Amino acid sequence: MGWYKTQDQMITELNKLVFSLDPVTKTSDPMDPIDVYNKNYIMELKNREAYTPERFNGSFIEKIKYDFLVKNCGDKIPGYVCRFKDGSYWAWNLKKVSEPVWRVQMLPKNSHFGDKTKVPKDVGDLTLENGVKLI
Repeated sequence: MGWYKTQDQMITELNKLVFSLDPVTKTSDPMDPIDVYNKNYIMELKNREAYTPERFNGSFIEKIKYDFLVKNCGDKIPGYVCRFKDGSYWAWNLKKVSEPVWRVQMLPKNSHFGDKTKVPKDVGDLTLENGVKLI
């Protein structure tokens, strides 16, 4: 399934099971660092389809995305939401977690949009003990 269909499926599941009273809406620009928003949150959505949350004790976030969400959230909560291979959803409130320890990791330049060339990216870990299981 392509990223846009996966993202739409994630939004549908989140709105049905988590945000029914304040549904999230997709941003109009697919390249925006913010994927969805509602009255209380701005969020980045990630589909970690290759592994379960326990495999790496959570997920990682790119520094550029972390910085953007934290610095541009205004009065909203900056969130990072991952769906994993087992169908679970985990979320991190980036204002409540300590800033990750950053490291350089070789990752695809662009996972879902055609350019899988590996480039160095600054990333940090978000652990399960600092997250909330949504679904």
